[in-house]
Amino acid sequence: MLNGTCHLNHQRGFATLLTSLIILVGITLITLFTARTTLMEQRISANHYRSSQAYAAAYAAYSYGFGYFNQGGFDQDDDDKIDYTDNDPDRPPYSLNLTSTDSSTQTSATLYFDNNASSCSATPTNFGQGKLVAEGLSDDEKGSHTISQCVTTLDILRGGGPEQPLISRSSVSLTGNASVINRYGNTTIWAGDPVTLGNSNSIKTYIRDDNTALSADTAVLESTDSTKAAQIISSSNLGIGFDIIDSDPALSGLTADDFFDNTFVLSRDQIKTLAQNAGQYFTDDDIASTDGLTGLIWIEGDQKIDIKLSGGDIGTGTQPAIVIFNGNARITGNPTIHGLAYVRGQLTIAGTVSVVGASVIEGDPSLVPTGQDPVTGNGTINQVFAPSLLQNTNKPPLVGLTVAVAGTWKDWE
Repeated sequence: MLNGTCHLNHQRGFATLLTSLIILVGITLITLFTARTTLMEQRISANHYRSSQAYAAAYAAYSYGFGYFNQGGFDQDDDDKIDYTDNDPDRPPYSLNLTSTDSSTQTSATLYFDNNASSCSATPTNFGQGKLVAEGLSDDEKGSHTISQCVTTLDILRGGGPEQPLISRSSVSLTGNASVINRYGNTTIWAGDPVTLGNSNSIKTYIRDDNTALSADTAVLESTDSTKAAQIISSSNLGIGFDIIDSDPALSGLTADDFFDNTFVLSRDQIKTLAQNAGQYFTDDDIASTDGLTGLIWIEGDQKIDIKLSGGDIGTGTQPAIVIFNGNARITGNPTIHGLAYVRGQLTIAGTVSVVGASVIEGDPSLVPTGQDPVTGNGTINQVFAPSLLQNTNKPPLVGLTVAVAGTWKDWE
């Protein structure tokens, strides 16, 4: 009896020991599995963090490159080469060190410009189209991410731009001094309502003279000097000649928005946004900042206060500007504009202004004072038609007209 009891106790002890061992092994396996899972999660989390850092760095470099391109393309020093460091095509043009907003991490990125023939249907001689390639690295340089996208520039003027130097949806009244020259065609002023040439003998319109070919040098055809290659057609003494088309219902019958759409291929809001993105959106208070600028410029006005441009040079003979006065514009001083001047309301000439390109006056009736003409003033305007400054074929391209090519974004390997 004692032997049986002892044997039973031995069995119970062995079972207890075996159970304890099984539990211990199970706990050990669970601990190891948990530790491995935790380690794997830490690795995944670390890799995700590195990937996020690398993507953020790459996107920051891409944004920098997009902004750089938007200021004048890939060749802003005009040396017929892509803007690489030291002009070495084997080196990246920009290596950026990027610090997080809380200064806790620092990442790096490299930005490339690519306008090879195989890239975005670009050509090596076209610095206004190509690909941005940005590679970002995590702070420990173990994670990397590459972003690329094709960029190009817009031509926002419909049909290549105006065909006359001065266009008004409504009337034109020139009472001071005026010289309107078109050496490329036979029309100088196109208006929806009557054109009035004041009593001053200094108001004249000109077209190309018979001795000058249309193939003549651009410097001659677009000269502000009315004594060069030009003949008078209309004046206060001669009256309105064949070069002035007025009271045209094709213009006067347009609404303000239709007139704008006939000039531009984009809406007002879209063009305004482009100017804002380029940092070239201004109000009357900071209009002096437009001096020396080129490309797309938007100047915001209101119904009570005229936009007053009192001087400066906007645009150049090689880098023109598209200036939109979103209100009434009052010109004083001696400003010069190369490119297009578009006035939504009334244009008042109170100083001496030269526009080499074209002026387009919408004359929104909600802005033009009652009983007044949309184009008026007793100052001096020298208006010369220059189609070469109205087409976005310039090198480098115009500031503010950069867009990403749809369907070309790539952020995967």
